[in-house]
Amino acid sequence: MIRAVLDLLDKTSRMRLGRSWDDPALEQVLPQVKAGRLAPGLELITRARGDHELRALRVEQLAIAAASYTDRLSRLAEDNADALVWLGAARIQQAWLIRGGSYAAYVGEDRFARFREVLSSAAGSLQQAAQALPDDPVPWDRLQWHGIGMQVGRRELDRVWSELIARDPHLYIGHYSRAQALCAKWYGSDEQVLAFARNVTASARPGDPVTAMVALAHFEIAWSEINGTEQSAQDVLEAYFGESGVADSLIEAAEKWRDGSRPHPRALDAMHLFGAAFYFGGHLTRAQRLLAGAGRRMPEILPWSAASVLPGRRYAQVRRLLGLT
Repeated sequence: MIRAVLDLLDKTSRMRLGRSWDDPALEQVLPQVKAGRLAPGLELITRARGDHELRALRVEQLAIAAASYTDRLSRLAEDNADALVWLGAARIQQAWLIRGGSYAAYVGEDRFARFREVLSSAAGSLQQAAQALPDDPVPWDRLQWHGIGMQVGRRELDRVWSELIARDPHLYIGHYSRAQALCAKWYGSDEQVLAFARNVTASARPGDPVTAMVALAHFEIAWSEINGTEQSAQDVLEAYFGESGVADSLIEAAEKWRDGSRPHPRALDAMHLFGAAFYFGGHLTRAQRLLAGAGRRMPEILPWSAASVLPGRRYAQVRRLLGLT
């Protein structure tokens, strides 16, 4: 009940939560898939073969839209590799919806058992898709989330990661998933996720928003500090991002991206991660420049959820403070 009220309040911000990406064709098809018309979604995924960034985005978002239609997807997937990866991704999404976003200690035994039951059913579809389309990194990205939830251990997650980067060493969402696996709350530590993010920046091509993994890593660490203190989220974020070492790493990563940046379906997500980090760190000119390009489209979770249970309203407030309309 409380979550429903908060969601309703957040909608008054007029921000488009969960839309920090750019794909007009996907924007048109999502309502159809949510209404149960799956064929247009499958066509979009199939058309994106070879464009790894676009395909990964479409599989992720269409999995969210089709999480309640996995039985129908399973019939489509009987002889279709594109439907197989969609089915596996949708089952993962369905499982995580059952589990919720709480730490494991706060998830009841019955709900956790149901989560694992649904999640375990995703692996076969994704493995079949990976065999049918050996050059496709997307099944391997979704297998990262399967592995995190099934607690397969670090060795297996490292193997999945190796398979993914062998197919695409720059895939944005793949790096996002890997960063989650390396966080202290899962299978790594603050030091490991930061080292990973810095290595990503060092090896990234100029203009690639994957350098935003540096901002993501810092937000994950800051978020864990918020959960472990009685200080306000705002105070923790300002203190964390105000540190000179944090700011220096963010500036380096952001400038490598912005230097020769090119169109990318995940650019909006990077704008939010970098823009919010600079805002909380007091680098308001940098924040303004980045968030001006983000407009009213924003991610549903980080970075703004670190500051408020109403991330849409928090982001709207920041835009007003920065003089953005």
